[in-house]
Amino acid sequence: DSTIYMSYYTIAHYLQGENNLNGDESLSPENIKVNDLTDDVFNFIYRKGFPLPSNTAIPSETLEKMKAEFRYWYPMDLRVSGKDLIPNHLTMALYNHAAIWEDEPELWPRGYYTNGFVMVDAEKMSKSKGNFLTLLETINMYSADATRFACADAGDSLDDANFERATANAAIVSLSNESAWIKENLIDADKSAMRSGESLGHMDKVFQNETNRLVKATEESFEGMMYKEGLNKGWFEMMIARNEYRAWCQDSGIAMHEGVVRHWVESLAIIICPICPHWSETLWKDLGKEGLAVRAPWPTVGEEDKFLSRQAKFLRDSLKSFRNSAGKAKKGWKEATILVADDYPQWKVDALLWMQSQYDAASGSFAPTFMKDLKTWSATNVTDKKQIKFVMQFVSFMKREVEDCGESGMDTKCPFDQMGILKESISYIKSQLNLEEVIVVQLDGCDLPVPDKVAQNVSPGKPTLWMR
Repeated sequence: DSTIYMSYYTIAHYLQGENNLNGDESLSPENIKVNDLTDDVFNFIYRKGFPLPSNTAIPSETLEKMKAEFRYWYPMDLRVSGKDLIPNHLTMALYNHAAIWEDEPELWPRGYYTNGFVMVDAEKMSKSKGNFLTLLETINMYSADATRFACADAGDSLDDANFERATANAAIVSLSNESAWIKENLIDADKSAMRSGESLGHMDKVFQNETNRLVKATEESFEGMMYKEGLNKGWFEMMIARNEYRAWCQDSGIAMHEGVVRHWVESLAIIICPICPHWSETLWKDLGKEGLAVRAPWPTVGEEDKFLSRQAKFLRDSLKSFRNSAGKAKKGWKEATILVADDYPQWKVDALLWMQSQYDAASGSFAPTFMKDLKTWSATNVTDKKQIKFVMQFVSFMKREVEDCGESGMDTKCPFDQMGILKESISYIKSQLNLEEVIVVQLDGCDLPVPDKVAQNVSPGKPTLWMR
């Protein structure tokens, strides 16, 4: 790794050829002799501005081909190695490339990917411990796909990868269960069991949008060689998206939409293929697709609708909050009311308006001095000094909202119909909370005697479950 022998790869097939690991010159495809590989030959092949060498028997046509091959393949896009070689070999390779191609930095290595050792169940592999695994043993024990699944999940960082047997076992179950579910609900199912057509409901659009977001997120992870993150997006979060959609449809008494489910399945088959190719190929064939999944193009999806994602997050976060409130309810409490607010109190409106004035729409960000500027603004514009702490907390939270969903995160009114989303999902909410009856009301103008300590927790985008 310390030298530039990666450049030798580009011309080795002229010199050694196949099945010639020892470099027997009698097996050279171009009949090249070792004595003919002079410094002038290598300077001509690897460096620019050097003439064809005269002190060699290698034909000029062959030399030109080797030079062209080197120029075609270089620079080295990626070198995969061990993290222990960073301070020596890999660093020296950079120095050597920089020294030899001083006037051509575009030929220097473009990237290194390094990793640590492999542990099993968080312990160093050791025959004395009886936890030593070979790839062949692991494949025979768990299957190739489950092994690859657990390897991908073992970690992305420079820390030692941790192969967990439990993950491999769980992968067998998960892959099998998903195959069975897809076969039962899509491939072999009666077409009348699902809705069809171009008309999509709100949750159909949410599910489709989430699928598109995860396809792009998985692609970005794989391109960055972040396989654990790619597995998280391309499998685990894809399962969560499907499970939420399935639960919503089931609890609401509405059939799933065949088009959005098929879009999810076909996308899943492609994006998990780099990790579980055998599973994907089987599914691809069962779907009636031609050719191989591994050769299919990456799914073409639209851009994520961040506004739709925000609405989905609203329902997801609200349900989590409702579960927490229902879990704290006293025994015998049966009345449940969801309180919704569209307007912020004035101090929050003032803070949001200030945020809008600090936001740079062109770059989609705030200035690096944003939090420092907030302290200055709060000190001069918030009359109740006890309120400054709450202003700082509120603005910090809303800043993260803006980073997630864009400029709409600073709207002084809730930009979407909270009541509409909650009422459409009321059967789902009741089922998830195991409540027989839940009503949704607007806090402003509510005739119910809502306690102040409950009312103060209600804000735009953050409804509260009031139980009594």
